[in-house]
Amino acid sequence: VDSRVGLEELVGAVDGRFYLTVDPDGLLRFNYTDTVPAVTSQAIFTDLRELGRGVPVPITESRMTVELPLPDDASLNLLQLRAGGLTYYLPNPYPQPVRVALTLPNLQNDEGPFTISADLPAYAGTGDQPALTNNGTPLDLTGYSFRVTDNELTVEYDITGPAGLPLEPGRGTIAIFTDLDFSYLEGYFGQQPYAGVDDRLEIDFFDNYLSGTVTFVDPRIVVRIRNSVGVPARAVVEELSVITEDGRRLPVEGEVVDEGFTFDYPREPGTNAYTTYVVDKTNSNLLELLDARPSALDYRISALINPDRDTTQRGFLTDTSSFTATVTVELPLYGTATDFELSDTVRFDLDRQYEEVTAASFRVTTDNELPLDVLLTGTFIDSLGGPLTDLADGALLLVRAGTSTTTDLDVAGDRLELIRRAKYLVLETSFATTGQGSLPVRINNDQSLRVRIGARVTVEQP
Repeated sequence: VDSRVGLEELVGAVDGRFYLTVDPDGLLRFNYTDTVPAVTSQAIFTDLRELGRGVPVPITESRMTVELPLPDDASLNLLQLRAGGLTYYLPNPYPQPVRVALTLPNLQNDEGPFTISADLPAYAGTGDQPALTNNGTPLDLTGYSFRVTDNELTVEYDITGPAGLPLEPGRGTIAIFTDLDFSYLEGYFGQQPYAGVDDRLEIDFFDNYLSGTVTFVDPRIVVRIRNSVGVPARAVVEELSVITEDGRRLPVEGEVVDEGFTFDYPREPGTNAYTTYVVDKTNSNLLELLDARPSALDYRISALINPDRDTTQRGFLTDTSSFTATVTVELPLYGTATDFELSDTVRFDLDRQYEEVTAASFRVTTDNELPLDVLLTGTFIDSLGGPLTDLADGALLLVRAGTSTTTDLDVAGDRLELIRRAKYLVLETSFATTGQGSLPVRINNDQSLRVRIGARVTVEQP
């Protein structure tokens, strides 16, 4: 028999959410990690798009201001349009020719502010009034931007008669913005929630163990934020709980849950800002939760934009802005363990071919590179899993940390007959750090536990 305890037996199945790192000093660190799907800025753009379905601007004066219908207490100074339309109707209700000119100083493209003008004939008094209009074929606003102050859109409209005589706008003079869709926003967005997502991070560190306890000197939950949303924000931890192996839900307690944490934001479009927040024994009840043998971590993280309502902090949003949160549970194997058990079942079948054997001596050689004391037991079982007898007749084999041990075990008589019926040998190893778990130790990536069993038999001469 040759049994070796490797990394997979110690930590469970290795998949995309699990990886190992080795610190410069050789410390083995188990990492269980998960990245939630990106949360985009589309919710904010969708709200603006709803407001921009139709924005009528009745023109009743030669110069007037109209407030843009922005949500909450937002104050934007730049809104770049990805799409939208502008329809205008500028009639002449007067019995003399006029010149009309509409200028929207805040609506600009590469050529400057939007402006349009035309000479209109006199109104005959009946029928439709002469008008400058694009009714039915709105002007495509792709590539235009609103550049405003205090959320106000200025409208300049001139209607002049002969010799430049200024006249009042006719009834029904209007400009209408439709189907506005934005690609970039700049300014103060008000205080508003930024939706997050929730997920569950499976932790199978404890799955392979039969009993016992383990504690860690410096475990951590590390939250890493990647953010391309260019506004101040605070992470809001709506849920952070561990699920134990027996189904209990235990909340993480501490300042991260009570207060959240501020995360950095980029100052230029097209860039990302990164923030790392660490939950550990200094700011939470994490050690207590790990003692409860967690099998999963449930979390839900969202954000609050402009948490301080500081209107002087201007920022930006693009239609591709997003943030993601990566949550990692780090379990560095620098800690204590007592009576931590795992099991390995190996084939062991003497069958009837050795009926002439009258006695046997098993030599158990254990190479223990781990900084853990090991108690080894073995149980012979039949094909149905029923126990027959012990490898060491009920005794425990103690292997000290960092040593190799060889033990000879003699069997004969009834015990030998029981072993002859065995189909498998179940090896159970119980780990404990030195001092019965009172002293923390480091487990490195190049350490392992190997158990080898050979037999020397006595054969009856015919």
